[in-house]
Amino acid sequence: MTTKSLKLALAVAGALLAPGANAAVYNFVQTGFDDGATISGSFTVNDANNSGQINVGSANFGMNFNEISAFSLSFSGNSIVAAFTHNLADLSAMVYNLGSSYLGDEIDGAQQELIATNYFGTTGFDYYSGMGFGGFGGAVFDKASNATSYSYNLVSVTPAAVPLPGAVWLFGSVLAGLVGMKKRKA
Repeated sequence: MTTKSLKLALAVAGALLAPGANAAVYNFVQTGFDDGATISGSFTVNDANNSGQINVGSANFGMNFNEISAFSLSFSGNSIVAAFTHNLADLSAMVYNLGSSYLGDEIDGAQQELIATNYFGTTGFDYYSGMGFGGFGGAVFDKASNATSYSYNLVSVTPAAVPLPGAVWLFGSVLAGLVGMKKRKA
């Protein structure tokens, strides 16, 4: 293998292995609602301003959505509030300090940690949790029946496992083949 092809191979490897602009996927869960109900979901964020805090939300909160690209939330339902799901379009606000195991326990930083979905909606369900909403664990609210189910537990957050992309495995196979061909010629 020539020096030129080795440099090209290393450049391609670097491009394939480079991190995706600090994008990170997190899973979250909140237990402790009536009848054993839970909130669970995930979000994909990018700390665009390198503040160590994800701060996203609707214009009603004076925020924007620069630092989040995906969001999902599911409530399992109980005898008080029916099951529901929310996505990025339903997210009203989220403030999360990166590296924290919990969302809603911190009062440091630019803003208090919180999460809220469908907060300004007039129908359906809304969810809110964290120090920014009075310090209790969380609540789900059925806007049709005015029923609320509470949890005094914090939202637990864990980074999601990130699998290696298929391109990395393919590149490794090609590189091994090139090394094998070089040894065969020698």
